[in-house]
Amino acid sequence: MDSAIENLVQLGLKEYEAKIYVALVGLGEANVRRIHEASGVPRPRVYDVLNALDEKGFIEIRRGSPLMYKAVRPDIVVSFLKKDLDTAAQESVKTLDALSVDARQNYSPIWYVHSDWTIQRNLEMLIEHVTRELIILCFNQETFIKFQGLIGAIAKDREIKVLFPKGGADGIVPVDGIRYFEAGTPEDFFGVNVFQKIFSAPIPREGTIFRLECILIADDQESMLIYTQDGNRMAVIITLPFITCVQSRLFSRLFENAHEIKKISSRSRKHEQKKN
Repeated sequence: MDSAIENLVQLGLKEYEAKIYVALVGLGEANVRRIHEASGVPRPRVYDVLNALDEKGFIEIRRGSPLMYKAVRPDIVVSFLKKDLDTAAQESVKTLDALSVDARQNYSPIWYVHSDWTIQRNLEMLIEHVTRELIILCFNQETFIKFQGLIGAIAKDREIKVLFPKGGADGIVPVDGIRYFEAGTPEDFFGVNVFQKIFSAPIPREGTIFRLECILIADDQESMLIYTQDGNRMAVIITLPFITCVQSRLFSRLFENAHEIKKISSRSRKHEQKKN
């Protein structure tokens, strides 16, 4: 009974309305005294609540002395509440969209994202909006696997390239349309192996450890860096052209020195199976 009341409240009924409606469903037909006893709603409030339910069309009243009350069929009531809730949700979206028009006009080229849910949602939007090319630098298999299927869904008519550190793709189950690469060793690039020594390695700063998990660049216009800060996952979304263009050129150079993986090794997966 408690769960039925809670569900009706979530659908939009007030608590006393839900209690009385549920009580009437169980009683079949009852007067005010029995409704009060079965529902636990204070008797002075029962009359007001019954009037409210009557106005909503959720109960029927049989005239007489005393008045008798009966619940309208639950499937009809729940259907009405659901429709009303859907309508309210749609109206809320329209109202919020109208309110956010001015906010959209204020361009912000860098966003910091903190919660896993928000990171996932922004990641999905970035992937869905790719029109030409998506470049991914992957340093954490687990993070990449979570969105590899979503990337595969757009791979038919877009170029998708993923770059891993040496051995980083072992155990990955390939998805059609995605090209997988392993980083090479560009000795003359800034005098260091950028991929292995800068991107792949943890970076300490003032007692805090930063680790990159993935970098995605969509159409040279938007990039997303997913990283951890002392183990807490965070992300930065960048649309500033100066940065995204430099990133795109840098990563293109990394791909030039990489080699494409035609067949991904399963050695990591076998190793994990032996450990378990």
